[in-house]
Amino acid sequence: LCSMASPGDPTAPAELTTVTARGVMLCVNDRVGLPRPLKCPGMSDFRDAGGVVADGTCDSLADMDYTGKRVIVVGMGAFAVENTRTALEKGATHVTVLCRRHGTVCPKIIDYLNFVKPFDANYAHAPSTNIKQMRQWSKLYRQSTATIPECWPRKIKHDGHTISVSDIWFVAHHMGKLATATGSVASMDATGVILEDGNRIEADVVIGCIGFTRNTVLAEQLTGRDKVLTTNYMARDLMYMADAEIDEGAFNSFFGSSVLEMAKFFTEVFIEGLNNPHVVGEMLWGKDIPSTDIHLRKWSYYIAQANKLIAANPNIARAAATQVADRTAHFHRTLPPAVYVETNKWEWEEMHTRLNGGVPVPKAQQLPYFFDEAAEWCK
Repeated sequence: LCSMASPGDPTAPAELTTVTARGVMLCVNDRVGLPRPLKCPGMSDFRDAGGVVADGTCDSLADMDYTGKRVIVVGMGAFAVENTRTALEKGATHVTVLCRRHGTVCPKIIDYLNFVKPFDANYAHAPSTNIKQMRQWSKLYRQSTATIPECWPRKIKHDGHTISVSDIWFVAHHMGKLATATGSVASMDATGVILEDGNRIEADVVIGCIGFTRNTVLAEQLTGRDKVLTTNYMARDLMYMADAEIDEGAFNSFFGSSVLEMAKFFTEVFIEGLNNPHVVGEMLWGKDIPSTDIHLRKWSYYIAQANKLIAANPNIARAAATQVADRTAHFHRTLPPAVYVETNKWEWEEMHTRLNGGVPVPKAQQLPYFFDEAAEWCK
C-alpha cells in the first residue's frame, strides 16, 4: 500500500493505492532522525542578555550575522564541524568547540585520495601510500595545534563518530580563531556557558550539535520487521537501502566515505538477485546469512558481505569493477590528482586571507600545506 497525493491538489488527503512489483528497495532515512535539542538551565538569561542559542540544523541560523561574535559549538560530529566552518567563514571572532571527546577531522584531500588512489584486486590501497597519507595527516594535526583524537593511533575514530572533512579546521586552529574544550554544559548565564567542572566560556552565540536519534522506526513500521540481513535484505527481493552506523571498518572499502557508492553497488546486487535468484538467492537472503537488529546495523556488516559477494559471483564482481573504473576515470577526467593538489593548495592559502578579514597573511606565517606529493601517490 502506498500513500499517493492528489496531483491536482497536493493539500488534499492522500489516497491509498496498491502497487505490485517484483521487488522493493526501501530507501528511507535511518541514521539521522530528530536532532537532540540543547537544553540547560539559564538559557533564557543568556537570550535576555542578547545572546543567541540555536540548534545547528534546518537552517535555523541561516540569517545569523556572525561578524565579531564569539561562538560556542556544542558537540563534535559532522554537523558541529560544518557549523564551525560557517561561523568562521561568516566573520566570527573565535569559535570554541565543546565536546566530550575529540572527533576525527581530516583535510579534504584525504577524502579525495580514498577515491582516486589505485586499488588492488581486493579493493585495498597500497600500504605504502596509506602510511605516507597518515604521516602527513598527523603532522598537520600537530603543526596546526588541533587536538589529536584520543583514540589515535589505536583507532582512526571513536565508536559512534564519523570522520568530518574540513580544511578550515586546521587553518583556523593555526590562526588562533578556533579551539576545542572537553566537558559538558551545566548551565548558562548572561555571559556564556558554565561547564560541569565549573569553568566558564564566554560567548555571544551558542550552537547545539549534539547528535540525532536513530530513525529505524520507519522501516520497522513499513515492513513489520525488526531484523535485517547483513546483505541489506529483509526478505527475498526486499532490500533495506539506508545508511547505517559508521563503525571502525566503514572506510576500508571501495565505497570510501560515500553512502551513494554503497547504494550504487547494492543496486547492482539487487538486480542480480531479481535476474538470477536461483544462483545468488542463498548468498543474498538465505538461511545462513547473519542478521542483526535494524537499529544495530553497521557499515562493516555490509562491507564484509560485499566482499564475499564479489568473490563468489562474477556478475557482481564485474559490477564492482565497472563502478570503480568509471568513478576513477571520472575523477581523472574532471579533477585529476595534480590539478586537485594545485587547486587545494591555492584554497589553503586563500583561506588564511579569508579568516584574516580579507588581509593577506604572509607566507611565512601560514600553516604549511602538507600534501604536495599526494598526486604521486595516485600513480
